[in-house]
Amino acid sequence: MSGRPDDIDFEEEIDRKYICPICLAVLWDPVQTSCGHRFCKLCLGGLVRGSSRFGMSRCPVDKKFFSVTADLFEDNAFKREVLSLRVKCNNHNIGCNWKGELRDYQGHIGSCSYSQENCVYGCGIRVKRLEHDDHKQVCHQRPVNCEHCDEQIFYADLTKHQVLMCEHFPVQCTLCGQTGIKRKDISSHIDVNTGDCPQTIIPCKYASYGCQFQDKRRCMSDHYTADPDHHILLLVQHNASQDRKIAELTSQMEKLMSIAKNVVKNS
Repeated sequence: MSGRPDDIDFEEEIDRKYICPICLAVLWDPVQTSCGHRFCKLCLGGLVRGSSRFGMSRCPVDKKFFSVTADLFEDNAFKREVLSLRVKCNNHNIGCNWKGELRDYQGHIGSCSYSQENCVYGCGIRVKRLEHDDHKQVCHQRPVNCEHCDEQIFYADLTKHQVLMCEHFPVQCTLCGQTGIKRKDISSHIDVNTGDCPQTIIPCKYASYGCQFQDKRRCMSDHYTADPDHHILLLVQHNASQDRKIAELTSQMEKLMSIAKNVVKNS
């Protein structure tokens, strides 16, 4: 016999002869002393180990001495009687109608549809085995795939993931109000140089030539058409400045070449 199951419900009241005098539960792996008293093997074994002297121990019922090796035997015939006792499933109060012999009890409990088990997703809830599949469909710890990025996460974290973290979740530009932009693309959308957000403040394309004007991207075309002469003047001034720099560099190069020739001539 394997370990005694807990909370056994018998069909009828158990005769006292099937009760262990030590643990007061149904006898499990019964052993009998020479004085005729029966005990669970584990129950009597614990007493014998703690109280035997010179291979002798006392019966817990009548206090008679018996030899631990010669006067104690496993009562297999009585064991078969115990295992033939009629029991019902301890889940009978929640719907299970199974009844059978004690020997079959553990096998039934292992597959009883009304036995409670921990949720496979670890949410902490115990559910009937027959309801486990239904529970998995609504469990807040069930794994789900984000419809936007396909990352697998707990259902309880789905909203937080999408609102705060999902890079593919469609969001709204806070500047222009455009919707449906992936979170990962917002920075590109509002980029000063390469973006397409009409509300982003950008510099004039002639900024490198000296124009300091800035405005929303959608307004820049008006700026370019409103005062083209200003930009032409900036370009002319820039080119003139470049010409002066080139002339200065040319003059410096000529002086250096002249010095070099004199050095070679006098050497």
